[in-house]
Order: sequence, then C-alpha cells, then structure tokens
Amino acid sequence: MKINAKKEIINYIIITVGTLLTALGIVLFLDPFSIVAGGVSGLAIVLKNLFGWWLGVQMLIYNIVLFALGFWLLGIGFGFKSIYAALLLSFSIDFFEQGLHLDSMMKNLLLNSTIKIDPLLISSIYGGVLAGLGIGLVIWRNASTGGTDILAMIINKYFHISTGKGLLMVDTLVTMSAFLINPLVPMYGIITIFVTSKMIDAVIDGFESARTVFVISEKYDKIKERVLKDLDRGVTILEGKGGYTSQKKNVLMIVLARREIGELRRIIKNVDEKAFISILTNSEALGYGFKKLR
Repeated sequence: MKINAKKEIINYIIITVGTLLTALGIVLFLDPFSIVAGGVSGLAIVLKNLFGWWLGVQMLIYNIVLFALGFWLLGIGFGFKSIYAALLLSFSIDFFEQGLHLDSMMKNLLLNSTIKIDPLLISSIYGGVLAGLGIGLVIWRNASTGGTDILAMIINKYFHISTGKGLLMVDTLVTMSAFLINPLVPMYGIITIFVTSKMIDAVIDGFESARTVFVISEKYDKIKERVLKDLDRGVTILEGKGGYTSQKKNVLMIVLARREIGELRRIIKNVDEKAFISILTNSEALGYGFKKLR
C-alpha cells in the first residue's frame, strides 16, 4: 500500500505539472493572439473572441458534455486522474487570465518588443511547445485533459471512421472556425498543431520508448548471462537458420529501455566483437520491467 500510495502521489504531481504547463501555453501564447489549434481549447478561444466568454468555464462545460457522451454512447469509464486534469486545466486557465492577467502581460511584451519579430509566429511555436510538453506529461501518467478525442471515438463507433481520422476531422473543423476571427489565424494554428504533436511524441518517447534488439552470435550464451546479470533484463532465445549457410543459429531477442542501449553494446563488444546486432524502435513496451498491461 505504501508503494502504491507513493506512486500515486508521484503520478498526481506529474499530472499537475503537465496540466499547469498546458494552461500556461494556452494563456501566455495561444489565447492572447487567438491562435486556434483544434480541440476544446481552440473552440473556446473562437467563442471567447465572438462572445467574450471565459475560456476556462467554457472548457469545463464542454468537457463535462464530452465525458457524459463518452459514458453514454461508448460505455467507457474515465479515471479520476483524467477528471482531475480536466478540472485543473479549466480552473488554471481562468486563474491565470482573470486573476493574474498573464495573457495581457505576454501580449504587451511581444507587441512592444524592440526586436522585430512576428508575435503570432513566436506564439504559435512556443504555445505548441508548452502545451505539447504538458499534454505529453499528462498522457505519460495514463491520464487525459479531456477534449475532442472522445468525439473521435464516437465517430469511429457510429461511422466506422478510424479514431485518428476522426480526430483530424474534428480538429480541422475547429481550426478552420478561426476564419471567423481572422483569415490568417488558421495558418498559425496548423503550426501549433504540428509543434504540439511533435512535443507530445518527444515526451512520450523520451520516457517510454523501448528498443527491441536481435543479436546473432556464436557466444550467445555468454551474452545472455551478462544481460541477465548486468542489465537485469529478460532474454528470449529464438531458433534461426542462416539463409546462405543453412546453418542453425540461436538469436537473442532483448527488449530494454533506450538509455540501456549503450550498456548493451558494451556488453556485446566485450564478449563478441563479430556479433550481428539489429535494433528496432518500439512505440511502447508492456509487461514485466515496463508499464503494466491495463
């Protein structure tokens, strides 16, 4: 119980940091210049410009509706961590804007800068970096800040369109709605979407990325022992056959974290410099030694 409690505390700390970074990305860079990058936040920015509605309150209402639709139409449950992140994001955005007025501060800073810069371009890039970093941290801890991905899942179920395409459709419609504010705004929104997605991938890959290594060596048994002892990683022995020589060979399959690749190379080099190694990138690894299978 103590270990689980400690792990949950760490989870919530990381989710809180990620959510606050996302809120800062929206408040400091995206909302002040009406940059719409899809999602619930993008829709809220459009309607704020048209009607003056508070950004955080809008996002809270939209997420409540989306969570309810997810329960009703999809029958899926949302963990408390996702609900917590969605609530914190809405509260943080309005606190930063209405309480601390960070949105106007950054806008004035960029517009009054003595350096010749395009404030919309700078905001679309840095807003995407901050939001992507924050969302990536939240996703890394198996949570979500809510949003249009739920609509994409509904489209997938009832119209047989893939979730990825459904999400692209929804976010594209939201981004295009920025034409109601300014015809140039959607172009900057596309930049933000690209930067955000790259940052999310970078965060997830940085923390979760694993590698599958295949090793062909006459000294496979010694390499296996060193991996088990020095890296504490499992090793699977596959039976192979040389295509040219037709000789039977044992192939080692090792799955390990990216940061452990250097140590594995040193182990193999010390045992057999003539060994053949193939390294494959995995988007995710589940099971013992990695994330739990949920």
